[in-house]
Amino acid sequence: MSRTKTRTRRTTPKPPRHAALPARTAPAPDFITDGQIRAHYEARLAGLPHTPITAWTPLPDGTHQIRFPSGARITHTAGTPVFTAHTPCPQGAHHTTDITTGHQLQQAEQAAALCTDPHGQTRILTLHQAAATTEDTQQLSRDDIDAGLTNRHTATTEKPKEHPES
Repeated sequence: MSRTKTRTRRTTPKPPRHAALPARTAPAPDFITDGQIRAHYEARLAGLPHTPITAWTPLPDGTHQIRFPSGARITHTAGTPVFTAHTPCPQGAHHTTDITTGHQLQQAEQAAALCTDPHGQTRILTLHQAAATTEDTQQLSRDDIDAGLTNRHTATTEKPKEHPES
């Protein structure tokens, strides 16, 4: 008894031997760039908080940024000893401050924490602020208001102009 094999033809085309591998779109998480090393080194020299080198994220404009659990973030441009701190304030905005030391970072965070500027938003008063505002307001009667309007018009020689008729 002889066993013979019959050849079967391949139904799918064979991939070429020189097929290129797909290009990486982003570095692997454990890959460290020269920019990250420079930013980390400059931060250590400036006395900023100690962080892992991989925490410095490269941005499209060539700068590197690090975020802290407090919500603050620091941006560094390569070749400069100046960092830009973006610290959140209670009003919802971020204050931008140029810093060169860890002490200046602490000062920027404290200044942002004490911010009371509404940054273009409607102002919401605390109960203490509302009570102080009420105390500063003076009461005026209708007679006082009329007297003030009369004095204003009689103090000048100019009389109020009437609306022109067309």
